[in-house]
Amino acid sequence: MRDEGHRYDTVRLDGMPKHALPQEKRGGGVPGRKERRFPRWGYRVILILALCVLAVLGWYNRANLTPQNIAQWVQSRVVGFGVGDGYPKSIAGSAVAPGNFVSSEKNIVVASDTALSVYNSTAKEILSRPHSYGRPVLKVSGPRALLFNLGGKNFSIVTAGGQPEDFSAEQNILGGALNRNGQCALITAADGYCGMLVSYSAQGSVQCRYWFYDYYPCAVALSPDGGRAAVAGVSAKEGELVSALYLIDLNSGKTVQPAATFPGNLLLDVFWEDPSAVTAVGDKAAVTLDPSSRRTNEFSYEGEELTACDSDTGRTALALSAYEGAARSRLVVLGKTGSAVFSRQISGSVRSVSLCGQEAAALTGGRAFFFPLSALPGADRSVDAGSDAQAVSLRDESSAYILGVSEIRLIGRR
Repeated sequence: MRDEGHRYDTVRLDGMPKHALPQEKRGGGVPGRKERRFPRWGYRVILILALCVLAVLGWYNRANLTPQNIAQWVQSRVVGFGVGDGYPKSIAGSAVAPGNFVSSEKNIVVASDTALSVYNSTAKEILSRPHSYGRPVLKVSGPRALLFNLGGKNFSIVTAGGQPEDFSAEQNILGGALNRNGQCALITAADGYCGMLVSYSAQGSVQCRYWFYDYYPCAVALSPDGGRAAVAGVSAKEGELVSALYLIDLNSGKTVQPAATFPGNLLLDVFWEDPSAVTAVGDKAAVTLDPSSRRTNEFSYEGEELTACDSDTGRTALALSAYEGAARSRLVVLGKTGSAVFSRQISGSVRSVSLCGQEAAALTGGRAFFFPLSALPGADRSVDAGSDAQAVSLRDESSAYILGVSEIRLIGRR
């Protein structure tokens, strides 16, 4: 028991001298030696260091630490509590496109042909919302999801535990993106132009409109803070296909020239999950752009075909094979600078890949392969995913959700 200025009723033990020294009364002291205590200034130093660490973390995450985001985080956690009946879980609807099967914050978000659903790791239903979109496309960021009707005008922003909000675009939607703050951006058709970018606030109000003159926009990504958009466009010049990558300031909406152009490479998708790296995945090469310096790094597929891709915190996973249905494939993970930081040969043709933390997963046939990015090949694992497996999405670094023809499954790396 510590002495901290309080007084306690005590009884003298038999055999203890009446005027024993304090060290002797505590039973562990040595006569003539002072008890060692951690100095008070040491506690102050530890407290100051802890506060400094919290301040640095808060500064780097200031874009996400808004009252709205904090409230949403708490709400999503409360709604996510509870235990379901476990997996497998039947799909609400008759079909799910592999791109509409996304794990976020350890839940699985699924957009079928008739409904948008969210389930936790025990298959408890967190959200179920029917829709009537003919060609639903799903984009997920944190607890939020953007669902739009490709080729139509309707779109929805849905939050786990929150009230879904429905909107209508001015023109037909060609693509979309969402960030953790709830801001979204849509690529739409535009009369007299190649296309238009429209950005929306988390409340659904229009923030910016940008018209394209030279390239037809085909993919978009928002910066983590929502201040800029990366847009991939395509055109033809002198008989050759040319792609362009734009960086657009959504606060000004000023007309800009492409940050870079890529002859012969059709850009298919764009990712901007880290402030320092924009990655555009094409059919011939993946290109990484530093938004500050505008420097690009191109990773060529060297004649191989891209069969699947995924991105997480600035890194990009690519599945490559010599031809469709090839007996062997290659999984490559690019770092934030665009250079390969991981590569593995895989038996079979990869149809889906996923990244989460220091783990990558690839689905080929009825097998799911788990790859620790920082370990030797001996740590790789192959797990039965089911003969009808269509897509894989990592829940965390040790488990993954599997999309079957009519159900969702959860498997571990073992």
